[in-house]
Amino acid sequence: MPYRIVEEECRGCQTCARVCPQRASSGEKKKPHNIDVTRCIECGVCGRACPYGAIRDAKGKKPEKVKRSEWPKPYVFKEDCVGCEVCVAVCPFQALAMGELEGESIAGLYDPKACVGCGLCEQACPVHAVQLFWPKELRKSA
Repeated sequence: MPYRIVEEECRGCQTCARVCPQRASSGEKKKPHNIDVTRCIECGVCGRACPYGAIRDAKGKKPEKVKRSEWPKPYVFKEDCVGCEVCVAVCPFQALAMGELEGESIAGLYDPKACVGCGLCEQACPVHAVQLFWPKELRKSA
Protein backbone atom coordinates (compact mmCIF):
# COMPACT_ATOMS: atom_id res chain seq x y z
CA MET A 1 0.00 0.00 0.00
CA PRO A 2 1.18 3.55 -0.71
CA TYR A 3 2.41 6.03 1.84
CA ARG A 4 0.07 8.73 3.08
CA ILE A 5 0.36 12.16 4.68
CA VAL A 6 -1.35 12.98 7.97
CA GLU A 7 -2.93 16.30 7.08
CA GLU A 8 -2.89 17.68 10.65
CA GLU A 9 0.87 17.15 10.89
CA CYS A 10 1.86 18.38 7.42
CA ARG A 11 3.14 21.95 7.33
CA GLY A 12 3.45 22.24 3.55
CA CYS A 13 7.23 22.49 3.51
CA GLN A 14 7.31 20.68 0.13
CA THR A 15 10.26 18.46 1.09
CA CYS A 16 8.32 15.31 0.19
CA ALA A 17 7.39 16.73 -3.21
CA ARG A 18 11.02 17.65 -3.98
CA VAL A 19 12.37 14.17 -3.28
CA CYS A 20 9.55 12.00 -4.66
CA PRO A 21 10.87 10.22 -7.78
CA GLN A 22 7.35 9.68 -9.14
CA ARG A 23 5.99 13.14 -8.30
CA ALA A 24 3.31 11.40 -6.25
CA SER A 25 3.52 13.94 -3.44
CA SER A 26 2.19 17.41 -4.13
CA GLY A 27 0.53 20.44 -2.65
CA GLU A 28 0.77 24.16 -2.21
CA LYS A 29 3.47 25.69 -0.07
CA LYS A 30 2.43 26.04 3.60
CA LYS A 31 -0.68 23.90 3.03
CA PRO A 32 -1.11 20.19 3.69
CA HIS A 33 0.18 17.98 0.88
CA ASN A 34 -1.14 14.65 -0.33
CA ILE A 35 0.20 11.53 -2.02
CA ASP A 36 -1.36 10.26 -5.23
CA VAL A 37 -1.80 6.55 -4.51
CA THR A 38 -1.76 5.73 -8.22
CA ARG A 39 1.77 7.16 -8.55
CA CYS A 40 3.34 6.09 -5.24
CA ILE A 41 5.89 3.28 -5.62
CA GLU A 42 6.31 2.79 -1.86
CA CYS A 43 10.01 3.67 -1.87
CA GLY A 44 9.74 5.55 1.44
CA VAL A 45 11.84 8.51 0.33
CA CYS A 46 9.13 10.98 1.36
CA GLY A 47 8.99 9.54 4.87
CA ARG A 48 12.76 9.60 5.32
CA ALA A 49 12.82 13.22 4.21
CA CYS A 50 9.82 14.68 6.04
CA PRO A 51 11.12 16.95 8.81
CA TYR A 52 7.77 16.88 10.64
CA GLY A 53 7.04 13.15 10.66
CA ALA A 54 3.77 13.69 8.81
CA ILE A 55 4.12 10.66 6.54
CA ARG A 56 2.95 7.14 7.38
CA ASP A 57 3.56 3.80 5.73
CA ALA A 58 0.85 1.25 4.91
CA LYS A 59 0.72 0.14 8.56
CA GLY A 60 0.32 3.69 9.86
CA LYS A 61 3.89 3.80 11.15
CA LYS A 62 6.20 6.80 10.80
CA PRO A 63 9.22 5.89 8.69
CA GLU A 64 12.54 6.23 10.49
CA LYS A 65 14.11 9.66 9.99
CA VAL A 66 17.41 9.14 8.20
CA LYS A 67 20.02 11.75 7.25
CA ARG A 68 20.24 12.10 3.49
CA SER A 69 23.90 11.11 3.54
CA GLU A 70 22.79 7.75 4.96
CA TRP A 71 20.09 7.00 2.35
CA PRO A 72 20.60 3.88 0.23
CA LYS A 73 22.58 4.20 -2.98
CA PRO A 74 22.72 1.99 -6.05
CA TYR A 75 25.75 -0.16 -6.58
CA VAL A 76 26.39 -1.50 -10.07
CA PHE A 77 28.05 -4.89 -10.21
CA LYS A 78 30.43 -4.22 -13.10
CA GLU A 79 30.79 -7.89 -14.02
CA ASP A 80 27.01 -8.16 -14.49
CA CYS A 81 26.29 -4.84 -16.23
CA VAL A 82 25.57 -5.29 -19.95
CA GLY A 83 25.57 -1.56 -20.75
CA CYS A 84 21.91 -1.41 -21.77
CA GLU A 85 21.44 2.03 -20.14
CA VAL A 86 17.97 1.17 -18.76
CA CYS A 87 18.93 2.22 -15.21
CA VAL A 88 20.31 5.52 -16.48
CA ALA A 89 17.16 6.24 -18.48
CA VAL A 90 14.78 5.48 -15.61
CA CYS A 91 16.56 7.62 -12.97
CA PRO A 92 14.42 10.74 -12.43
CA PHE A 93 17.32 12.65 -10.85
CA GLN A 94 20.07 11.88 -13.40
CA ALA A 95 22.19 10.31 -10.64
CA LEU A 96 23.37 7.45 -12.86
CA ALA A 97 25.44 7.71 -16.02
CA MET A 98 27.25 5.47 -18.44
CA GLY A 99 31.02 5.23 -18.38
CA GLU A 100 33.79 3.03 -19.69
CA LEU A 101 35.74 0.39 -17.87
CA GLU A 102 38.32 -1.63 -19.74
CA GLY A 103 36.66 -0.72 -23.05
CA GLU A 104 33.18 -1.76 -21.89
CA SER A 105 30.25 0.62 -21.47
CA ILE A 106 28.86 0.27 -17.95
CA ALA A 107 26.51 2.19 -15.68
CA GLY A 108 27.57 3.82 -12.46
CA LEU A 109 26.48 6.25 -9.78
CA TYR A 110 27.58 9.55 -11.29
CA ASP A 111 26.01 12.01 -8.84
CA PRO A 112 25.54 10.47 -5.36
CA LYS A 113 24.10 13.69 -3.93
CA ALA A 114 21.30 13.68 -6.51
CA CYS A 115 20.32 10.08 -5.71
CA VAL A 116 17.39 9.66 -3.29
CA GLY A 117 17.65 5.87 -3.05
CA CYS A 118 14.21 5.19 -4.52
CA GLY A 119 15.22 1.94 -6.18
CA LEU A 120 13.82 2.63 -9.65
CA CYS A 121 17.19 1.78 -11.18
CA GLU A 122 17.34 -1.52 -9.29
CA GLN A 123 13.80 -2.43 -10.35
CA ALA A 124 14.47 -1.56 -14.00
CA CYS A 125 17.75 -3.44 -14.47
CA PRO A 126 16.99 -6.46 -16.66
CA VAL A 127 20.08 -8.38 -15.50
CA HIS A 128 19.97 -7.42 -11.79
CA ALA A 129 23.35 -5.69 -11.98
CA VAL A 130 22.06 -2.73 -9.94
CA GLN A 131 21.30 -3.16 -6.25
CA LEU A 132 20.55 -0.64 -3.52
CA PHE A 133 22.69 -0.68 -0.41
CA TRP A 134 22.50 1.41 2.73
CA PRO A 135 25.90 3.12 3.27
CA LYS A 136 26.53 1.07 6.42
CA GLU A 137 26.08 -2.15 4.41
CA LEU A 138 28.63 -0.98 1.85
CA ARG A 139 31.19 -0.17 4.54
CA LYS A 140 30.77 -3.62 6.09
CA SER A 141 31.38 -5.40 2.79
CA ALA A 142 34.35 -3.27 1.77
